[in-house]
Amino acid sequence: MLGWGVCDIIWRMNRQAFSLIELLIVVTIIAILVGVALPYYQDYVKETRLTKAKHELDIIKQALIKHDTFEERAYVASDPRVLLGKYLQDLPRDPWGRDYEVDWLKGSVRSLGPDHSLDRDDITVDYKAPLTLQKATWVDVDNNRQISPNDMLRLEFSRFIATGAGVINYSQPPASNTQSLWFSEDVHLASLIPATLSASITSELLIYFGGAASETSLNFGSSTVGVSLGNTIIKDYSGRAACGSDKEFPAVEVIIKAN
Repeated sequence: MLGWGVCDIIWRMNRQAFSLIELLIVVTIIAILVGVALPYYQDYVKETRLTKAKHELDIIKQALIKHDTFEERAYVASDPRVLLGKYLQDLPRDPWGRDYEVDWLKGSVRSLGPDHSLDRDDITVDYKAPLTLQKATWVDVDNNRQISPNDMLRLEFSRFIATGAGVINYSQPPASNTQSLWFSEDVHLASLIPATLSASITSELLIYFGGAASETSLNFGSSTVGVSLGNTIIKDYSGRAACGSDKEFPAVEVIIKAN
């Protein structure tokens, strides 16, 4: 017969072991907890990646803004690595292991997202302001110091203007919403030739003076030009009409200045 001490040890060992039923219960509880927690973890990982991508896109955005400001010309490359060294200190790949892309025609920088194919999950950040008329300048083409035929008005916009068909006409108050551009009442519209969109990539719109041009065609410092509510022709490369157009951001008129 076993001594009392040995029996006590065996009894204690049997008490410390798990039965098969207890193990099954523990495994079931763990499986339930994993099933509940896994979706939350997956959402956390997804949000973390999105946050990281947006943060890095914002860094690239600031670098592109600096480039366009200090270089005094638009950035026209799709690879943001061109900015390294001067405007960017580092450029990691996006959280899904792919390169960021610059869409310089549209004025935006993007990550193609988790699947790299469907546009609906792209993460896009604009680095250019919406298409807005920023500056209007009289260009004295013949250098005679007065407005004359073949001189022109140079209208400068914040983005590239999409090429396309259509004639850009002008109007004045009170019917200033019916055409693409409107001018203040002190501008002699008969002096201006209806403009057409350039066939090249540009952020400028050129309006030429016709045979009726004279010193009274406009008054520098008081004559203004703006985008009309009825504009459907002046658009950016994403298809959005210029600010001032119907259903777009409002915009103030621009004073016409001498070159």
